[in-house]
Amino acid sequence: MIPKLPKSLVVGGIEYDINSHFVTGFNIMQMLERNDISESEKIVAMIGILYNGNIPIQDSEEAAEKAVWFLDGGNTTRQSNGADYGKLYSWEKDAQFILSAVNLTLGISCRSIEYLHWWDFTAALMECKECTFSTLVHQRKLREQGKQNKWDKEWWAENKEIAEIKIEASLTAEEQDALDKFNKLLG
Repeated sequence: MIPKLPKSLVVGGIEYDINSHFVTGFNIMQMLERNDISESEKIVAMIGILYNGNIPIQDSEEAAEKAVWFLDGGNTTRQSNGADYGKLYSWEKDAQFILSAVNLTLGISCRSIEYLHWWDFTAALMECKECTFSTLVHQRKLREQGKQNKWDKEWWAENKEIAEIKIEASLTAEEQDALDKFNKLLG
């Protein structure tokens, strides 16, 4: 059976609408990469951005687990199949290439349509063919494995600015609002 695209999640026995548009998921993924906020702050921000409505503090762990399930496309188990190649892409640094890859897969500009579910967006990304994004991921994997040939090393040297992953941190207004709400609850 093909799973339906969820637009709500049940937490603490209450159904909460979620922001299932791909832009929300993309923003959350960018926020989760940041290194200037703590893991607990990331969780609070993720819950605040994804869910419509206030989640009671006692249900925050369940809300976080279900948010991760949603962001991971509904996967209930995560298995490691083979080697770990490290971080092969960044939602922040590679944003333009990710969007371009999805556009190529879908045959339309994902930013020009009114709504695109996060799961449809990530499925399109996983199906991208020959494009800058797939080249970046491939080159990063080769470099991590130590399997670059002469051409690959030349490519890396010429494209070092886009090839190396460096993440700069800053809060969006939405993230800052979620963080402020959390801090207010603590205060």
